[in-house]
Amino acid sequence: MRLHLVTLLCCAFGIASSGQNSPNLKLSQASAGTLSGDVYTNETVGIVYEVPSGWSAYTDVKHATMLDPKRSDGAANQCSKILLSLQAPHPVEGRFSSIAVLIAMDPSCFSNTPFPRSLQDKKALGKVADKIIKPFSNSTYLSPYGVEIRAWMLQGHVVIQLVGALTVNAIEGRPAPAKEPLKVNTSFSFTESNGFWVAWAYLADDPSSEQLNAAKLTFASASP
Repeated sequence: MRLHLVTLLCCAFGIASSGQNSPNLKLSQASAGTLSGDVYTNETVGIVYEVPSGWSAYTDVKHATMLDPKRSDGAANQCSKILLSLQAPHPVEGRFSSIAVLIAMDPSCFSNTPFPRSLQDKKALGKVADKIIKPFSNSTYLSPYGVEIRAWMLQGHVVIQLVGALTVNAIEGRPAPAKEPLKVNTSFSFTESNGFWVAWAYLADDPSSEQLNAAKLTFASASP
């Protein structure tokens, strides 16, 4: 359940500062985790995630979209590890299909700023959000038109959420006359757990967004 939702501001990608591009050993310590039925567990990162009913989930990263398709050596790819990728139920070939990922990140690549412990520390919330926006600006999970920064509490953890939207062609790979505009939502939520930053992100239509927002994520520890 989301509690104490705080909306900070709307921002464009150009204002964010860049993170470092060199991962350290911490990310290599993040295990791949295990998927049993619809429950994904990662003891290293300290999370348990329940996959929405009917969704396909994969721990094999070949099913995931590169986090920054334009810069293979950028921080989004080099300092992050995709733990789980998800696809909406009953995808139809040639049609838009909602997708989501669970990611572990090395915070030292993005910011020397401690992760906020309170929703009242709006300056720190905005600063940490900015450190993620530019490295992930080419990502599928951040709208190119800018994002709204929100913050909320989940089991004692401050969660920062970057929310946006864009319009895509629901019929993929077709010329302009066959376009079928579809509004989709982008969301990139992240928090701190066991010394990692953990993100769950999606590109999804409205029904899929509702399912993903309702998905249960629990932490092994009541505090970061």
